[in-house]
Amino acid sequence: MLRLLILIAGLLTLLAVVAAAGGGFAERVGVPSGAAYVGSQACLDCHDEAGAFYQHTPHSVERAAIAPGTGASACEACHGPGSLHVEAGGEGPIFGRAVLSALDAEDRAEMCLQCHQDKRATWSGSPHAGGPTDCAACHTDVVHGGGSAQAPSAFRIAGEFCLQCHAAQAADFRLPFRHRVLEGEVSCQDCHAVHGAAPAAAPLGDLNAACLNCHTEMAGPFLFEHEAVSAEDCTACHRPHGSINDKLLTQDGNSLCLQCHFEPGYPTIGGVNHGGFLGSEARCYDCHHEIHGSNLNPTFLD
Repeated sequence: MLRLLILIAGLLTLLAVVAAAGGGFAERVGVPSGAAYVGSQACLDCHDEAGAFYQHTPHSVERAAIAPGTGASACEACHGPGSLHVEAGGEGPIFGRAVLSALDAEDRAEMCLQCHQDKRATWSGSPHAGGPTDCAACHTDVVHGGGSAQAPSAFRIAGEFCLQCHAAQAADFRLPFRHRVLEGEVSCQDCHAVHGAAPAAAPLGDLNAACLNCHTEMAGPFLFEHEAVSAEDCTACHRPHGSINDKLLTQDGNSLCLQCHFEPGYPTIGGVNHGGFLGSEARCYDCHHEIHGSNLNPTFLD
């Protein structure tokens, strides 16, 4: 029965992918009446500058037809059938830069996904899909330039490439306590998969799993669980990118703990008088070292 369910699920996924393809990019956007495919060499005979760049890209390798019998490959896979354009000496209809730029992000992404079918399912569930971002926003120099971002090769580290758009996170990575992305020790892709695949994609379906990929010692299970850890996610206490507080905490250590651990009007916490500590520089985790959970002490002391 389980094998049958898995087979059915796989078939449904395949049908969804086929349906999403919508018969090919050119058909989805609208093929000019009477246009036919003529091959990329006809394009390169005139487009010298674009052709020179194109020859040094992965797309210069002729690919199989997008849809059986169409003959669409290389230039025409994105720009549509070129016969009318060629016959008119470059004045006839074609999916040029103006036409492609006028498309919404979904249609521009479909232009790429007609060939990159292995990315279709994961892209559809990714944080970049459904918004103003398309493939070319990041993959700027793959075809013949013109994307909105600089190419990854222009940057010292991979994280700086993402931070062209993600300005708030760029600021976080300059705070005193941070994940060391700008130093090249951590990459955005360690937590976020831009095409929607594992280990995690923002918004994160299982945020704790993304954190525990690296912070394995916090994973447990523990004999004595800290409810803040077991019942909530890591961001209940920690900022994921950077913080002004030690250990990337959302607040100063004691203020954070006292959101949950307080008894109004009394200096006692958990039956112990902490009055001598609360006004000092001591932090709760100076004593409660095993704050994520312990197998030895129910109050997370050493």
